[in-house]
Amino acid sequence: MRTKLRAALVTAAAALGLVATSVVPAQAATGFDRCPQGKFCVFDGADGQGAMASYSTPQRDFGSWRFKASSVINRTGYEWLCMYSRTNYEYLDSARDVTAGGRGSHGTDLSDFTYGSSHLDNNLGSARWAHTSRECQGGTESLDWSTPFGPGSGPARAFGDLNRDGTPDLLHRSQQGRLWFLRGDSSGSLIGGGWNSMTALTRHGDLTGDGNEDLLARDTAGNLYMYPGNGKGWFGTRLLVGGGWNTMSAIQAAGDLNGDGRGDLLARDTAGQLWMYPGNGKGWFGTRQLIGGGWNVMKAFAGPGDLNGDGKNDLVVSDSTGKLWLYPGNGRGWFGTRVMIGTGGWGAFDTLLGIGDYDGDGRPDLLASGVVVSIYRGLGGARLAAGETVNYVESSDRLF
Repeated sequence: MRTKLRAALVTAAAALGLVATSVVPAQAATGFDRCPQGKFCVFDGADGQGAMASYSTPQRDFGSWRFKASSVINRTGYEWLCMYSRTNYEYLDSARDVTAGGRGSHGTDLSDFTYGSSHLDNNLGSARWAHTSRECQGGTESLDWSTPFGPGSGPARAFGDLNRDGTPDLLHRSQQGRLWFLRGDSSGSLIGGGWNSMTALTRHGDLTGDGNEDLLARDTAGNLYMYPGNGKGWFGTRLLVGGGWNTMSAIQAAGDLNGDGRGDLLARDTAGQLWMYPGNGKGWFGTRQLIGGGWNVMKAFAGPGDLNGDGKNDLVVSDSTGKLWLYPGNGRGWFGTRVMIGTGGWGAFDTLLGIGDYDGDGRPDLLASGVVVSIYRGLGGARLAAGETVNYVESSDRLF
């Protein structure tokens, strides 16, 4: 009885805070875990061991750490860590004397980065962080883009040509939300910032009747805007098309589908129904027309123009199994029986674009973008050549 009473008194006293209870001390962080979130840290030992220095800003010169760093960790939140054996972010060439690595928050031994004459272990001269590997190599955030033939080699084309020089162009939205105009001659220019507020962008075709290709964009509130092209590669004052477009899971401009000479719009709603919105030539659309249901199995859409050579604009779609389908336009606003033009592998591409006539042979071509940017040259008769890799993209890059 006394034992039980004594135990009850001790329990009650502990509950009142009158008796000290044992506390397990917190374990001190070790290795790479010592680096605070938001920092870039260097260590003079492998695997995050030894002395540590942490930085919240890029380092043009590591000073006393110039010959000391043996391992690093990137916790800045940026996808790429750019490390150079020279100070001031200088390098001999991108293959031997600069490395872009350290993605995420995992630690890395510098001895793992040895390419050619590069020797970063105990020889780290400077470091910075970036959203793309292009920035690590001293380039801009915009993607490089060029076509096999130069500008001025032909008349403006129906699809893909934003500045009317006869060469297909691209729009590129960077991770920072800036929109770039990429000419077909490897040059580009900044259109503006703030485009991350747009949840969908699509172009191809003249929506206003002035002969220039225009852009459609939907914002986070579900408003759809038309940005009129000026024929120079950028856009005039936007026009509100309407609200409520958040009910659409895919929006794709596809050129003139009903044969009236005006650019039209395709949109898939969240129920999987595909609608055609006929353009009125003034920048907005008439009464929509239901094409059909069951389109939720489709992943990426593209309006390539007349891919099969019958004089009517078509639709190209990849499905959830990786197949590529051509829906031939009938010139009346909807489509004929689909034809499979690609088997497997197309699920790797997040984006399909009707790029216009990339190679200047008079037939429309198709661009596909995932980890790589590939061109599929149109061969006529709804056939595509094997893909050719023309560039590599980061996960944050978006092409239109």
